[in-house]
Amino acid sequence: EVNILWAAHQVHHSSEDYNLFTALRQSVLQKYTSWMFNLPMALFIPPSVFAVHLQFNLLYQFWIHTEVITKLGPLEWILNTPSHHRVHHGRNPYCIDKNYGGTLIIWDRIFGTFEAEDAKVVYGLTHPVNSFDPIMLQLRPLAHIWNTFWATPGFCNKLSVIFKGPGWGPGKPRLGLPEEIPVITGKEVPFNPPVPAYLNCYALVHFAIIVDLYTELLASISMLSQGAVLLRIGFIILSLASFGLLMENKSKAGILEIIRCLVFIGVYKLGYFRSQFSFLSYAYEV
Repeated sequence: EVNILWAAHQVHHSSEDYNLFTALRQSVLQKYTSWMFNLPMALFIPPSVFAVHLQFNLLYQFWIHTEVITKLGPLEWILNTPSHHRVHHGRNPYCIDKNYGGTLIIWDRIFGTFEAEDAKVVYGLTHPVNSFDPIMLQLRPLAHIWNTFWATPGFCNKLSVIFKGPGWGPGKPRLGLPEEIPVITGKEVPFNPPVPAYLNCYALVHFAIIVDLYTELLASISMLSQGAVLLRIGFIILSLASFGLLMENKSKAGILEIIRCLVFIGVYKLGYFRSQFSFLSYAYEV
């Protein structure tokens, strides 16, 4: 309900599928905004209790990202369940700004933001990004706020662009006009450009390599220099962006992928990348 905070969280909602991987789809910016919700607890709760509570709260919210589980009977009155959270992730008009709870749904029932699952939920953003590029997914809402901020006249209106709802505009209520939310027909098709089978296989193999390199980075991060860590992170981000463009069938994706592979060969031969599995070194270079 606050535009700048939504910009830091919308990556999690941008998925047009709803499964356990959606739970892991998080924004790089959210850590810079979530602290303000936790800070008041520092006045009452010991840090050790808070740390345990925070981890349990996060773990609980993982399993509710599924379409496999339907209803859970009486538990639906107390706990945030897959059914309730599906509504939270929907872009149907009846789903907008509903079911904010993490573990418990009682707060939404108390404060009037609860909505039961009804019509088929269509997942994603009201205005889909239609891209697999992770960099664009992260930065697009900030760019939109920036452009809207400068295009909106009046100092108070500019502040409202930042601190009121994403649908707000001059003369509108704080959360915008409900009738401006795009109509959902139930026939919406998730963004999924057709790509050849060999390209899917290629991306899958290279993604597995990146996961291996990322896991090795986590295991050895304390022994690496800051420059080496940044180099590896930069290459991982470049790889994910390249895979996204390949899956979109972009005309220039091949050029970026050739550059990425050449960079990989260079840094791998220089020893800046290492696999957890030494027997795969030659296969990686191939």
